Amino acid sequence: MPTFEDLPRDTQLARMEDAARTTLNDRYSITPGPFTLQQYEDNCVYRTDTTDGPYTVRMSVRDGRPAQHQASELRWLDSLTRTSTVAAPRPVTATDGAFVTETAVPGLGSTTIAVFGWVPGQAEPPFREPGIAEGMGTVTGQLHHHAANTALPHDFARPTWEPADILDRGYALTHPDHPLLGSDRAAVLRGVATRIHAHGPVLNSDRGLIHGDLHRENMLLTSEGTIAVIDFDDCGLGTYTLDIATVLSSIHRLCHDEPEVYTDFTSRFLAAYEKVRPLPASMDRFEDFLLLRDAFIINFVTSSTNSEVANWGPRRVAGLITQMRSHLDGQPYPGTLAI
Repeated sequence: MPTFEDLPRDTQLARMEDAARTTLNDRYSITPGPFTLQQYEDNCVYRTDTTDGPYTVRMSVRDGRPAQHQASELRWLDSLTRTSTVAAPRPVTATDGAFVTETAVPGLGSTTIAVFGWVPGQAEPPFREPGIAEGMGTVTGQLHHHAANTALPHDFARPTWEPADILDRGYALTHPDHPLLGSDRAAVLRGVATRIHAHGPVLNSDRGLIHGDLHRENMLLTSEGTIAVIDFDDCGLGTYTLDIATVLSSIHRLCHDEPEVYTDFTSRFLAAYEKVRPLPASMDRFEDFLLLRDAFIINFVTSSTNSEVANWGPRRVAGLITQMRSHLDGQPYPGTLAI
């Protein structure tokens, strides 16, 4: 009998949707309408339109976060949305009050479901337009201000994103024989780890709850002209500068041949952040966090079994390793221009 991964993609998605429909009816008292696929990587994410408005339905497919980790994520989102700190997906609890429920998908077995209110807005805000850099800087500062001033419950459980977690204990360096790596590329990653570790730890005041994947594609431009944030699946405990590096790295990829555009965006982004809270002291090590962000991506690609990631992942890993090798040879790391 074929495994779930061996099934045609359409069959996998049909089974996921059927399970989601049943769970929404039985556990959330939501009568789902049409489903529209939003993403299918390690999570399967749908939009469903109902008479009460649209919802986002997220299902874990491949080694998803444990239910307790997901519940902790949704508790942070609940706090953010209840206080109107940041426009973000509002968690919807099941009829028993649970943030996360389980369902059975034929061939896959038990998987988790989380439901959110739909956040309207324009995906991937046009970063060149006036006010977008300021909006992104403001919302990043607001996330960090909220995290720094909100006590975490004793049973809060999320990943940690310290350098050793991303590098030494990351998927790539614990699987150095992966087909996309091999001894040469793994040696580059170990060289990056040695360099970052030599710079020592950051201040405790720079650490807290971070989004963890705060790139441009996880931001929306709302009708009010503000920036909303989505996809908190990688939120965890780390250094605030990693979130800043993630935003700016995603912008640099789009305008790497236009240094003046990146310099201007970065200046306005950081100025807006500083109106909310002071920049982290670890910004003086900004290159380290650009490297950590790219190591994070390499971990994601090498650990993924998703066919869509397999299409773009090998080129991305090769490009990032080339950048890292050049940096170890003395070149500035891409994205450091305006810092």
